[in-house]
Amino acid sequence: MTTRRFPKVRSSALVVGVALSVAALAGCGSDDDDVSPEEAFCAAGESLESDVSSLASLDLIAGGTDALNESVDAIEADISALQESGSEVASEEIDALQSSFDELDDAVDALTDDITVENSTAIVTAITNIGTSASALYETLSTTCP
Repeated sequence: MTTRRFPKVRSSALVVGVALSVAALAGCGSDDDDVSPEEAFCAAGESLESDVSSLASLDLIAGGTDALNESVDAIEADISALQESGSEVASEEIDALQSSFDELDDAVDALTDDITVENSTAIVTAITNIGTSASALYETLSTTCP
């Protein structure tokens, strides 16, 4: 994983993302708080769908790089949760999503303080690829999750 220019936001967003993921997984558990891999996979998939939707609707000009980094961090946490819980169910889809995420992460890393047409285009292309990869995973989620 690479370090971005905005480490304070990254750390805060990661802590929030982890806390939300733990809360979501806790809500899916049974009375004895055992979470099955399927439940964890489904919860991570729901979180991914929400976070990809937020990323797709992000106004980069209004939200700036802080909002972008927050969205990227949330998706990174979702992918990690999916890798831990769904590798047997959707390994190819998760790998494709990881590849698309790496492209987005590289585009964000290349972003400077000035948002240009070139770096905005790279971000938009990467977001589109995340959406495409996520759609394939949603198909698996729809057949696996209740």
